Amino acid sequence: MPPHAFTFSSTDTPDGFERYRDLYKSGSDVAAAGAGFSASMKAHQVGRMLVFDRHLRAVEHSRDPARVRRDGFDHFTLQLLQRGRFHGGALGDERRMRPGEVVLFDMTRPQRTRADDARFVTISIARDLVERTAPNARRHHGQPLPAAVSGPLGDLMVSLVRRGATLPPTASDSLARALAELLAGALAGVEPVGDASAVVLATQRLDRAQACIEQRLSDPRLDAEAVAAAAGLSRSVLYRLFEPLGGVSQFILARRVAALAAALRNPDETRSITTLTYDHGFSSESHCSRAFRAVHGQPPGRFRESVRAARPEGGDLMLAWFRSLT
Repeated sequence: MPPHAFTFSSTDTPDGFERYRDLYKSGSDVAAAGAGFSASMKAHQVGRMLVFDRHLRAVEHSRDPARVRRDGFDHFTLQLLQRGRFHGGALGDERRMRPGEVVLFDMTRPQRTRADDARFVTISIARDLVERTAPNARRHHGQPLPAAVSGPLGDLMVSLVRRGATLPPTASDSLARALAELLAGALAGVEPVGDASAVVLATQRLDRAQACIEQRLSDPRLDAEAVAAAAGLSRSVLYRLFEPLGGVSQFILARRVAALAAALRNPDETRSITTLTYDHGFSSESHCSRAFRAVHGQPPGRFRESVRAARPEGGDLMLAWFRSLT
């Protein structure tokens, strides 16, 4: 099992920026945003939440559609700006945040942040934990929540930084529920960005289509036509909904790869690679191997051996943490 806490400081070695970029290699594209880069971070895991206390200077993180398709992350991230200069939002719609504001990111959608010199708290949390209480959370992707409505949420985020690492594991579920409840309360106080009615309709349609995909993921006959029919949508509407995610076919393939990877990480999973291949809807072992290698850099069998034998560090540790949220 990966360790439940770690620290990072870019000043420990001369190659601090390269080490920081490697740390996030599986989650975002990292670029310098001017001169004077520095980064320090403390992180720990609280059940199915990841808690980060970060101070960043002159660095940008971005997740374009290709990155979103490639990593297959399926969780939410909250960022609370405590002080400094920080911009963030949906890709192409970044905004400067004010201290005390919280921004919500749906990790299945493109996004970008830039820290000029900022101290902030980041919490990544499993999607199902959020959507039980705030089913429409994805409508607010990239939207800053004013301190006036997100104050209690921010207080809990700071408390998780200060005390989360010392709390007993039995408290993690209660804390996740509390975080989700406070998020739902904050979201109730703001309208989604853009035309609310259009956003609601598109979100409902996308949710319906994605639910159909998840239900039939093991069916090798699943394609855009089948999804459109099951979700009650025209193919043109379906294509527009999935365009930001790389298209319907790519989304189905990414979900199959992610589901297979989750099974391969499970030490209690005893099915053979061949059985798992077909149980996850791939048409052949060669098709599965090509798709899996494109995401993880190795075929399924070797991946199973490496993740079960290795103790992850650096970027591999971060990836293991994020994968634990699915």
